[in-house]
Amino acid sequence: MGHLPVQSERPENKEFDGSSQAANALLAELCALCGQDAASPPVLELQFGVVVTRTAVDADPGGACLTISARLPAMGEDGYAPLGENARFDGLDCMWHADEGCHIAMRRVALVLLGDERSVMDAILETADMAQAWHASLALDQPPAC
Repeated sequence: MGHLPVQSERPENKEFDGSSQAANALLAELCALCGQDAASPPVLELQFGVVVTRTAVDADPGGACLTISARLPAMGEDGYAPLGENARFDGLDCMWHADEGCHIAMRRVALVLLGDERSVMDAILETADMAQAWHASLALDQPPAC
């Protein structure tokens, strides 16, 4: 999993035209900076604490989207049960991954809403934060905080 270089190691924040090509080029560049192979299309994998995100560009009838999945850690059996059905919380599609024994949260962000490269990274970070807040609410048996 990758860790991005500090701000001073990268050129200034560049404008982002909202196209699939620009998003894929940015993800490929970030993969390279993190020492990951940039597949075609690129999938950027980052870890934020206990949350592992995977980010790719998807085609959508309404326009291309940044699809961000957040794999949440498995929790102990005490007080923890998978959701009966897939659920949606504040823009996250939350699912149980039976093979892995953990929850996965997914979020789609339209590329046209992302004005620069920093907003792409912000979308990934926000998704990780939202998923972690939702995951914590499962352990507490409370409504999600996100």
